[in-house]
Amino acid sequence: MAAAILAAAPGAACAGAFTLRNGETKLFATAYVTSGDHYFDARGRLRARDRLKKQELQLYVEHGVTDGLTVFGAGALQQITVSGEERAQRSGLGRTELGARIRLAEPGAWIVSAQGGVVIAGAKRSDGLAAIGETDDQVDVRLLVARSFDAFARPAFLDVQAGYRTRSGDPANEIRVDATLGVRPAPRWLLLAQSFNVFGQGRWDGPYALKQRTHKVQAAALLDLTSTMTIYAAVFATPAARDALDERGAQLGIGYRF
Repeated sequence: MAAAILAAAPGAACAGAFTLRNGETKLFATAYVTSGDHYFDARGRLRARDRLKKQELQLYVEHGVTDGLTVFGAGALQQITVSGEERAQRSGLGRTELGARIRLAEPGAWIVSAQGGVVIAGAKRSDGLAAIGETDDQVDVRLLVARSFDAFARPAFLDVQAGYRTRSGDPANEIRVDATLGVRPAPRWLLLAQSFNVFGQGRWDGPYALKQRTHKVQAAALLDLTSTMTIYAAVFATPAARDALDERGAQLGIGYRF
């Protein structure tokens, strides 16, 4: 069933609990690709299915309004191709996200923040099979907790987020739990190990009765070229899921701050 593949297309990961300084701005441009020709069925078993390939160019910006309040926005252009017994292609505007993150407390090495955002779909139902799972608008609220520490005499941090996302239309609402471990092995390098987890809160309405659960892992490396410019690369996979694509892919990007 092609819908089980398409429904698992990932969203952009949210930023961590840290807020920007007053007046600071960060821009990130990312090229992203994911593909898969298997999916996890309702019992978590891998099944062969039509191949899905998704490519996106994403732009993300965040700005520190005050030392404890950061606003952010994101947009994307995407192309989704389904090939196999069923064929479809969709090109155009991806999701657009707008939101804000506010620091609630900063006791010692800890930071506690709250974040809310809206996600507006670029795809329409009329775009056909390749747009399944891409046409719903969303509202995301979450609590974020981060702690800085030293790991083997190197600066490190752990960021954990728990949120709830409502989805319009057929897809069910979701609980989201994300975690990021970051370590600086050298002053210009930052290494990340990340986990992104989605727990569907019911079955989808409409023709596809999916009850999704996905667990993705990602490894990333960031290199500061200058005091204002960073390049980064990441690879990700889906070790376990239900009613979702066995998704694998990579990202390449560049960041600029001023």
